[in-house]
Amino acid sequence: MITQGYNVLLVSPQTDSNLQPVIEQAKAANIPVVDVNDAVIPQAEHYVGNVQRDNGVRVAKWFITNRPQGGKVAIIEGQAGVYAAVQRTDGFKSTIGENSSFKIVASVPGNWDRQTSYDAATNILNQHPDLIGFYANNDGMALGVVEAVKAAGLAGKVAVFGTDGISDAYASIKAGELTGTVDSFPVLTGEVAMETALRLVAGQKLPRVVATPQALITADNLARYQGKGVDVRAVLMEDAKAAK
Repeated sequence: MITQGYNVLLVSPQTDSNLQPVIEQAKAANIPVVDVNDAVIPQAEHYVGNVQRDNGVRVAKWFITNRPQGGKVAIIEGQAGVYAAVQRTDGFKSTIGENSSFKIVASVPGNWDRQTSYDAATNILNQHPDLIGFYANNDGMALGVVEAVKAAGLAGKVAVFGTDGISDAYASIKAGELTGTVDSFPVLTGEVAMETALRLVAGQKLPRVVATPQALITADNLARYQGKGVDVRAVLMEDAKAAK
C-alpha cells in the first residue's frame, strides 16, 4: 500500500510490535497512519478507539455494586501477550482488587476460543463451586463459559461477562443467560477512524488519541442499545450527559 501511493493507512494491529517496520516506512513516505482500536503502537501518530483497560474496570465495578457481599471470581483471558487481553485483564484485576471482599481464584487463557474457555470454566467450577462470577476478555469465550455454567447446574447463580458486544452476546443477554458485555461499538469506531483519516488527509491537526465510547450492556439497558431504529450515537450522548 505504501509503494502504491495511498494517502492514509488505517491499521488494527494485534500486538504493539508487528507493524512497527511498516509504520516507519509510512512515516518516511509522509503517509499518516491511524491505529484503530486494538494494540497501541508507539510509532503510530494517531489512535482511534476505546480504552481497553476500561473494559475490565467496568465489569469489576458491576461486581462491586451488584454483589456487595463479595466472593470468588475468575478471569478467562485472551491470547497471552496480546495487548487487548493484557489491558482488559489488568483493568479488572486492579479494580476488583481494591475491594477486599472479592478474591480472584483463577485467571487462565481461553485463547479467544469458545471450546477452550468452556473447558477452562468447567475446571474452575469443579474446583470452586461457590464461584460468583466470570469475566472473559471477549464474547466468544464468555459464551463458552455460559455453557459451562449451565452444564454445572449453576445458571442464574454465577454471573458471566464478556467483551465486544457481538450479536450473539446480545441474544444471550436477552435470553437471560449471559449477564453482560462491554460493547465497544466497532462500527461507530470504524466511522470515527475514517473521519479522522479524512481530516488528516485534508491537513487538519488532530490529537494523538481520539477516544471512542463503550458501554456495559446488561438486561437492564439492553433495549436502549439494540433494536430497530435505535440511534446508538444519540444514546451514548445521553449517557455521557447523565454521567456528568
